[in-house]
Amino acid sequence: MFSNTAVRLIVVGLLKLMFLFGFSGNLRSQEFDPRLVNYDISGQIRFQSSVQAEERREELVRFIWSDGLPAARPVVAENLTAPEELVVIKPNLISRVDVYTANVSAMDFHSLSYVAYPVAPAPTRPRLAIVHAGHMPEDKERFLEAGLKESIERLLENGFIVAVIQMPMVAWNKDGSGILPNGQPFQIDARGTTGHDKLFEAVEPNLGGRIMAFFLEPVVQVTNELIMRHPNNSGLLMVGLSGGGWTTHFSAAIDPRITCSIPVAGALPMYARPHSKGSKGDAEQNYPAILGEEDTDNDGILDRATGVCSWLEIFALGALAPVGQRARQQTQVINFDDSCCFNGPVYQTYCDQLAKRVTEIGNGNWQVFVDRSHSDHVISAKVLDEVLMPMLNQIR
Repeated sequence: MFSNTAVRLIVVGLLKLMFLFGFSGNLRSQEFDPRLVNYDISGQIRFQSSVQAEERREELVRFIWSDGLPAARPVVAENLTAPEELVVIKPNLISRVDVYTANVSAMDFHSLSYVAYPVAPAPTRPRLAIVHAGHMPEDKERFLEAGLKESIERLLENGFIVAVIQMPMVAWNKDGSGILPNGQPFQIDARGTTGHDKLFEAVEPNLGGRIMAFFLEPVVQVTNELIMRHPNNSGLLMVGLSGGGWTTHFSAAIDPRITCSIPVAGALPMYARPHSKGSKGDAEQNYPAILGEEDTDNDGILDRATGVCSWLEIFALGALAPVGQRARQQTQVINFDDSCCFNGPVYQTYCDQLAKRVTEIGNGNWQVFVDRSHSDHVISAKVLDEVLMPMLNQIR
């Protein structure tokens, strides 16, 4: 017969095992840093109403573009046949491809996007989508690996017009030169993440927040063009992986015309990154003027937003719609065992609180989808089946 003390010890031990191995209500396969238990996001979300949320959105937009969201449109070349950049996409799904060339903020810095039209378009109103590929390899055979190809094909099969975008100085985006508003030329010879860091070093002192236009304005210009060409569209969906997930978070936050969004393995709040393996680096991911956080109680955990728009505010704004606009939706995908970054259980410190805040403000839905089906940095088949496909029903 066990004593009461022994029973209590056994129960406590079982509860700890349940906590460690994921059998409790808050599923976790590893313990949090004790300082993150019961983390309060109130210092990171500085709006409680739709009006306040829109004020924060406007502040973010005008920090990047002083005159507001750009109305510029890209130069369009129509009816390309089988561009090599989309060589991996099943050709029987594409009726034609246009190429959009955006001149970012008239700084002679160019970004290319490929817009694929489906063989079988939506029977009523056009359905629009953006797939952002982030940091993809230089080999054209690998431009759209890691589930991006499959995402594009699913969208085309369902009648979507699909714009495919890359980050600056990645894959087919070769341009690393431009002219700053003061007339000063710049030239960045590096590519990918290194190129992005060097771009910040070279031009941020001159541009300030406007530097983010290099990453975000191509999406805005593509959106401008798609909506101008298809004004009776049924909605715009955006999905992105890694750096494309980062861009999806930001783009949905600044532009409510993006109806639904699925950022995959793209970001975590600054306070959470030290507690998620590999979640560091990239100047645009950590830009303190926008994303700054501070530790107000000196416990080693960042707990208050100090920049223009915290990551948790960006997440929320990606789901919230202005009053009078139809409700929006964002599903953040966490690859739980991602071999790169933005992995592990730390999302649990904010997900329920943030979802509740968005619901309370209204006109939007925000949630996390945790993918435990693999250990790769990808958009998995599970996400295509259980996140992307159901979300297509929101755009009809």
